[in-house]
Amino acid sequence: MTVEATSGLMYCYFSLKTALPRNNPGIRYRVSPKYGAFMPEQTAQTSRDVQNGTGMEMDDSAFSPPLHNTSTQQSAGFMTTLKAWLYRYRVLLLLLWVLGLVAIGYAGVERRFAVTDRHNLDKIVHVSVFAAMAFWPIMVCGRRLISVFFVIIVALGAPGLELMQAHFGNGRIASLADMSASLSGVAVGVIIAICLRRA
Repeated sequence: MTVEATSGLMYCYFSLKTALPRNNPGIRYRVSPKYGAFMPEQTAQTSRDVQNGTGMEMDDSAFSPPLHNTSTQQSAGFMTTLKAWLYRYRVLLLLLWVLGLVAIGYAGVERRFAVTDRHNLDKIVHVSVFAAMAFWPIMVCGRRLISVFFVIIVALGAPGLELMQAHFGNGRIASLADMSASLSGVAVGVIIAICLRRA
């Protein structure tokens, strides 16, 4: 073997050794029929396999925005639909609310509708009824001035009911504790309605 042939083989060996990258799993090599040497063959990359400078694979899902909770989206959509439906039929619903006020006044005066004070059951009834009456106009009309007007009417109904019992109660007597329970119910109804309207 001549010196020129030996030098040519050594040159090809060192050139090929220097040209081939090392420790890169993302690149395969094939024998080129034209040049008779190993040629790099870049593998197909997907959007999830991003090569960085060191040859390591990176998942692009780390850069994607977080997904919202599906149940939260469904709940928000339901509340939006409910509030729109309530406001659409607000006239009819407020008429039912007025009838409710009349029924409460009548039940407060009639002795046969009196609730026993055993285990503070009458206080629970006062809180529940007045909370519902304060809750209803805010849910129907939203946080508007007319809602404030209706809530004030309900709040004035607490002492008004006790005065009606004192004068037309047919044996029923006014109670400061009942009035306090009614006003507490108004506050509870307003808080619950505002929290639901913000949802």
